[in-house]
Amino acid sequence: MKTFGISVLIFFVAVVISGCKSSYKILNSRQEDNFRLSDYATFGFYDIEARGDTVSQNFEKNVGIIKTAIAQNLQARGLDEARDANLKINIALNVEQKAQTRQTDFRTDGLPRYMGQRRYSWKSQEVVVGKYREGTIMIDLVDSSTNKMVWQGGAEGVIPEKSKNFNEDINLAIKEIVDKIPK
Repeated sequence: MKTFGISVLIFFVAVVISGCKSSYKILNSRQEDNFRLSDYATFGFYDIEARGDTVSQNFEKNVGIIKTAIAQNLQARGLDEARDANLKINIALNVEQKAQTRQTDFRTDGLPRYMGQRRYSWKSQEVVVGKYREGTIMIDLVDSSTNKMVWQGGAEGVIPEKSKNFNEDINLAIKEIVDKIPK
């Protein structure tokens, strides 16, 4: 189940971020009081582990696109990527399938049903009118020397079914997240 969530999450994040700007929102970031990005010279990524038959074919590709976008934005802020980095990056992804519903109404959904013996019955119900995916990406920055999270930021939103500019949309969303990191 965990691997299914990870693969769906990555797909969701990719689709959410790939949609138009209004399809996602940047979440409020949290940070340690004394955290500044300029105190770190290098960054690196934690390994992402996902297994099972629920991992999509594009999982590795989508994770690579997200990592590349994060790396480019951090390098633009003056950090270098390294194996033994003093700032580690954890990427968390979550995707959920949701249903859009509405209440039935006898004025629009038909008349009450005849039950016999001059009795009529009608009951309001929730009816599914559409399905969509909603996803969240969180980026955690962890100080390697203390193994303590020093900053967290992310984005969430509805994932569009198709995206024409997937890479550009991912880069835009990641840039907005990274721009919130204090210098």
